Amino acid sequence: MHIQPFLLFPALRHPASRSFALRLAAASILAMAAATAFSIANPWWAAMAVWMIGQPTRGLLLERSLMQCLGTLTGGLAAVGLTALTGGTPALLLTALCVWLGLCCGASNLLRHQRAYGAALCGLTTAVIVVLTAGTVLDTAAFAAARMLDNMIGVAASLLVIALWNPPSPATALLEKTRDRLCATLGHAARLLGPGQTPDTAPRARKLVAALAELETTAEDATAGSLSQRRRLKPMRGLLAGLLDLIAIMPALRQYALALAPDHAEDLDQLRASLDDLAETIQAGRGSSLAIVRTATRRLRGADPLFDTCLDEFEQALAAIAANYRNMAATLPEPSPSPTAAHPDLAGVRIAAWRGVAIPALAAGAWLASGWEPLRYLMLGACIFTALFASVDEPVPLMRRVLAGAAAAAVAAFAWRVGVAPIVPHPWLSLALVSPLILAAATAQAHRGTAFIGLAFNMLFAVLAQPVNTEPAEPMALLTVELMLLAGIACSYAAYRWLIPMTTLRRRRHLHRAIRAEVAAIAQRAGTPVRGARHLARLRFLILALIARSGTEAATADGALAALSLGHALARMGHLLDRRPDAPEAPWIGQALHAMSKPLATPHDAGATLRNYANRARAADISAAVPAAHWLEEAAEHLTEHTAFFRAQPARAWAQRVADLSSSHAREGRERA
Repeated sequence: MHIQPFLLFPALRHPASRSFALRLAAASILAMAAATAFSIANPWWAAMAVWMIGQPTRGLLLERSLMQCLGTLTGGLAAVGLTALTGGTPALLLTALCVWLGLCCGASNLLRHQRAYGAALCGLTTAVIVVLTAGTVLDTAAFAAARMLDNMIGVAASLLVIALWNPPSPATALLEKTRDRLCATLGHAARLLGPGQTPDTAPRARKLVAALAELETTAEDATAGSLSQRRRLKPMRGLLAGLLDLIAIMPALRQYALALAPDHAEDLDQLRASLDDLAETIQAGRGSSLAIVRTATRRLRGADPLFDTCLDEFEQALAAIAANYRNMAATLPEPSPSPTAAHPDLAGVRIAAWRGVAIPALAAGAWLASGWEPLRYLMLGACIFTALFASVDEPVPLMRRVLAGAAAAAVAAFAWRVGVAPIVPHPWLSLALVSPLILAAATAQAHRGTAFIGLAFNMLFAVLAQPVNTEPAEPMALLTVELMLLAGIACSYAAYRWLIPMTTLRRRRHLHRAIRAEVAAIAQRAGTPVRGARHLARLRFLILALIARSGTEAATADGALAALSLGHALARMGHLLDRRPDAPEAPWIGQALHAMSKPLATPHDAGATLRNYANRARAADISAAVPAAHWLEEAAEHLTEHTAFFRAQPARAWAQRVADLSSSHAREGRERA
């Protein structure tokens, strides 16, 4: 039967992927040859470094190379330090290794992008050095030095062969994408100020927020390798925060705009036209002046106190958007405070750290209890792949591909060491003969769908076949080592799949919990605007992270926007208390903030409590209390419409669908009314 090559190697379909595969294979062969020429121990490690840092763009490869060097250096020093502290006693040394690996796995979850890879590689390097030297005559310091040298050679080969011909990072495309998202959001805001019905408002808002989350997720990779481009990240995140605020503000602004007197219709039309003009001006690259928009908003001032409050937030969001866009588009962006603050998934950090301790500890316990030497390799496989996938949201599908590639590598390595290596007279000939196999695996690694299969094959084949080692191998000993390595990978897979799992759904639950905690923190510290703004910045970051993992899913996207609107409403109440602590409505605002500062086990009850405070404010018959009453009702509406999102214990899937359906019916009824 004839099989098309691109069915086995999808990278062959695209010229860029084929070119990258050739460069990857050439760099790994060059690295192994250089390490062999310099007589460095285990020269295949140099090729493994090439495969580990292989990236399709120059910027990503540069940053990953830096993390490879730092992670290897730190991990090697940690291995030497642990060995010295424990005196090389296997039980103490392996216990210390498990603790260190847990710390590295936790740090990998705490950091982002290539920095997470550096933390994982630090733990991996320490594990390789300690496991392979514990209880042997090998000198740990010399072993660590050889691994560092091999990695440096691999990095140098990658920079020489791959980086010089790799395409640059798409930094210019980042600015174009940001401009497109900005213009689309302004168009959405202008559309909401129109007089007619807008039935697709919610789906459009979800798509816009999903696009902002995708942009925030990919921005750091797009600016990788360039310090000048990295300076654009802060203003870009400030721009995304302003756009997110604008999307969250617009439903309330539309509601109050529709309630204005008919004689303000022309002014609203002018405001809508000014937003369209601003979007066209930005799209054409002619700047981002807000003069026309401010002229339109000035004519609407005084029409209604509630509308004025929303108009203040609207203008603040537009001012932040324009300032950050100008700074981002500048040749030399200026340092600026970021209105989004990274808030790590602390629950995920704890789980990753616990997994990093538990899995190696089980393997170490089996090895120490039995004293069977091959169990060293079971622990090695468990340590390596536990560290590598510590920060991945969905590691199980990737680990299945790793298992497939590792199994194929074990078969190929056994055939090579038993059937081919004994008849090859020279290491250089051995390296030449194995080159087509390395190229085939590099071709698999060059395609996203088969990347982990190709990477696992190359890595395991290099370790087991040792291409430049022509010494004969004992078949049973080699087979035992292969089985133990595969068993170690299987142990990591089982832990990620069943024992201590991590999935996107679980990560989303952690983010849900963190969002609810930040809403409560805003209520607690709303009286101190600086601290409240800090928690609002964290809330924006968490919302973008949640949307990035859920896309345009209706319940999650609507609930996330409601959480941001609720955070703004609470911050608004806190500003009122900070400015006018003796205001007539201050007692009800203070009680409402106190009620919201606690975990929301029952959002319906919290909403009823806020409505009760709003009614008390209205009953006081004080005109100044009317805006505060509306703010309380707005917060209560967010809570009751999205109970599944704000509930402390997530509802079952069917109950959540029923709650979302009833909320959508209630919202449609209010819109018709």
